[in-house]
Amino acid sequence: MGAALTIAILLALSVSIVRIAAVAMRLTGLPENIARFQSVSALTGTGFTTHEAEMIVNYPVRRRMVVTLMVLGNLGLVSVAATFIVAFVNTGSDLHNIAVQAAVIVVAIGITFFVTSNKTLDRRMCDLIGVLLMRYTALGAMGYHRILQLGEDVSVAEHDYAGPEPAPLGAVDLHGQTLLAIRPACSRALKPVTAEVMLEPGDTLVLSGPEAAHEAVAESLHSTAAGKA
Repeated sequence: MGAALTIAILLALSVSIVRIAAVAMRLTGLPENIARFQSVSALTGTGFTTHEAEMIVNYPVRRRMVVTLMVLGNLGLVSVAATFIVAFVNTGSDLHNIAVQAAVIVVAIGITFFVTSNKTLDRRMCDLIGVLLMRYTALGAMGYHRILQLGEDVSVAEHDYAGPEPAPLGAVDLHGQTLLAIRPACSRALKPVTAEVMLEPGDTLVLSGPEAAHEAVAESLHSTAAGKA
């Protein structure tokens, strides 16, 4: 029974580690779908060689995260295999104990699958992890959220306008980037992309351009918000 519970705990820990790593990578600006896939790939040691992997190895913080996942993944797989073998060897020919061990493992897998496949639970878990990581680490301090990588140095990212009062779009220096959309904080209807439109606190600018320009816009918006606060 104890061995089956150990396997169940290791399984739950593995899922939690993947979620934490995926949220941490997302806070570095990596798109969520890529962050999750690469986290699972690193923890399981699958090692898919894709263009997305370059977004990991070329970013020091993400590279350290992936190395940690690889080490934890290898330790976890060895532990599960050893525990699994010992559990069923020790039960011998006792069919009752074998059935109990198998039932506990099946229930653990079922609960884990339910939690990971339930979008509401998964989203709340990731939101909580994100809040804790942003509070106790430097992750998320870049000031923008990359949602799509278009090339080696070109991406689409979201920038939040956090000014205390409305400001005309024309007053914001986009540093040569292409403005794709303006999403209001409390509405699903996009604002028109014109120089006359007013940015309200909480509005999100969706911009396309090089990394340096994203960093410059993020710094500019942060300075504007701090200066008017």
